[in-house]
Parts: sequence; structure tokens; C-alpha cells
Amino acid sequence: MRIHNNAARFEQGYDRKFGRAFLLCSLLLLTVLLRPPAGEAAAPQFEIKLATLAPENSSLMQVFHEMNAELLKETGGKVGFKIFSGFVLGDEEDVLRKLRVGMVHAATFTGPALTSLNTGMRILQIPFLFNNYQEVDYVMGRLDGDLRRGFSERGLEILGWSELGFLYYMSTVPVATLRDVKGKKVWSRSNAPMLDVIMQKAGVSPVAINAPDVLIALQTNLVQVVYNSPYYALVTQWNTQIKYITDLPIAYIGGALVMDKKVFARMPTPLQEKMKAVCEKHMRRLTERTRKDNADALDIILKRGVKKIVPTAGDVEEFKDLGTRAMADLGPKYFPQEVFNKVKTALAEYRAVSQSKK
Repeated sequence: MRIHNNAARFEQGYDRKFGRAFLLCSLLLLTVLLRPPAGEAAAPQFEIKLATLAPENSSLMQVFHEMNAELLKETGGKVGFKIFSGFVLGDEEDVLRKLRVGMVHAATFTGPALTSLNTGMRILQIPFLFNNYQEVDYVMGRLDGDLRRGFSERGLEILGWSELGFLYYMSTVPVATLRDVKGKKVWSRSNAPMLDVIMQKAGVSPVAINAPDVLIALQTNLVQVVYNSPYYALVTQWNTQIKYITDLPIAYIGGALVMDKKVFARMPTPLQEKMKAVCEKHMRRLTERTRKDNADALDIILKRGVKKIVPTAGDVEEFKDLGTRAMADLGPKYFPQEVFNKVKTALAEYRAVSQSKK
């Protein structure tokens, strides 16, 4: 009996020790399984899903990664981005739909997607409005508050401004005057009402095709005249099919990094302020990088044999007069008149000061 009792106590003790050991091992195993892989940090407390069309291996994407690294550092790892680059989530219209339903929390936009969120942004894209980036920066400084309020009313927080840059005519035939454009096969983007009106006024029947098909359209002579930024033309290889680029900025395309205000509001105020400061800093860097990339791309395009066409002062004025008449036809439904008047006033101020310095 004593042997039996001792054996029973031994078995009970063994079971308890084994149970504790098993529980400890299980907890250790669970910890290992839940631990991020080596070199990969744990997800931040506030992980912001950010979509951008910047290609993953581009100089632009490098700025986004550096912005994320600084944001994590400045917030002690509490706020960071999960970045979806290129066309992983589709084009800008696709990303906009995902932003509206909460599948992404923030995104960079240019062009039609941006103007659909705030019609005030369309004013900046008026053809032949700006002559250079100095004018753009001055006007943006005057309009900053108005544009931010417009986005805020749509439930979006502006984390910084960006841009695609100036668009230029690129063609297989020389384009120096309005007469050169007439009768030519000119590419037209979808949802570009202002440029469409310009073309109608110029007597052009645009060829509407999707941007990814433009290269083939140039190769097959389906289109003769296209327009975009030099950097875009280089990365899409449009430059291999064009022979001329017209030295006249057609339109400026701005951009912005926007974030869902509901998601932004979930963060404590100190984290919001740090996030805005970091993003503003790096989005300005992104703009500077975009301008440099466009300038470098133009140099490369010209060195590869594309000829620069320089319109005369009279031809430039003819283009600008066409733009003014076309915008008068569109009316206030395309952009708020109050903001439009502020843009014209700011431009007049800047040009007056610039002229007085000459």
C-alpha cells in the first residue's frame, strides 16, 4: 500500500511538472510564431495603408520609404505606412474608389482623380496658365488654405502637395503653331474636359485612347501628337517614337497626398502633428525630385535625337488666347469662381513684381 501511494504521488507530481513544462513550451512556441521575421519590425500601432503610383524602384519611391522611416522614428514606432506602389491597386480611379470604402487610408493623386475630390485643383490645370514653376509656387502659397478647406469638406486631410509637373506637346510632326495642330491626330485622355475644349477650339478631332496604349498608337501612326511630362514620356518609352517636343508648357498638373480624416482623427494630437510635419517635409522633397527628374528626362530625350520646337512669342500668345476663350466657354461649373479670381490676382501680383525687377 505504501509503495502504491508513493507511486501515485510520484505520478501526480510528474503530471504537474510535465503540465507546467508543456505549458511553458507552448507559450514559448507561440511567442516565436507571432514574432516578426528577422529584420522585419512589428506593425506600428497606427499602420496607414498608403497607395501611390510611383514605381517601386524609382527615385520617387525612395522618398516615400525615407518618409516612412522618419515617421516611425519621430513617433517612436507608433505611426507608419504600409505602402502599395505602382499599379498594385490599379490606376488612380481604382485607388480613389478604395479610399472611399476604407480599403486604403491615404493616397497620392494627380489629374482627374484629384479634381474630382476638389474642383479648386482644376484651376491649377488651366491650359497655358503658368509660365514656370516660380509662378506655381507663388500661387500655391496664396491658395494653400482654400485648397485644404476644400479637401477637408470632403472628409480628407492634406498631408502634403506634390505634382506631375508641366505637360508638353510631343509629336511625330513639328508643332510650333495652332495651325500645325489642325488636321493632326491628337491623343486625348479620358476625363480631361479643359484640354478637350482647347482641341475643339483649335479645330482638332481628338483620338481618345487609354494611356497604356499610347506607345502602340504612336508606333502605328494612330496618333501623331501626344502630351505629358518629360519624365513620364521617358519611363513609358514614348520618347522612342516621337521626333519633336514643343517648348511650351501646355498645362501644370499638381498633386497631393491625402488621408481619410476619420482615420487621421483616431491618432492622438501629438502624433497627428508629427505625421503632418514629416509628410509635408518629404512631399516637398518629392516635388523637388519630380522637377529634377523632369529636367533630366528632357535632357536625355533631346540627346537621343528628339528635336525641340520653339514657338515664336506671337505663336505663344495665340495658344494662350485660345486657352482663355476655351475656359470662358466652360463656365463656373468646372471650377469655383472665387478661387479662380484669387489665382488670377496672385499671378498678376507675381508678374508685376518680376517685371519690376527686370
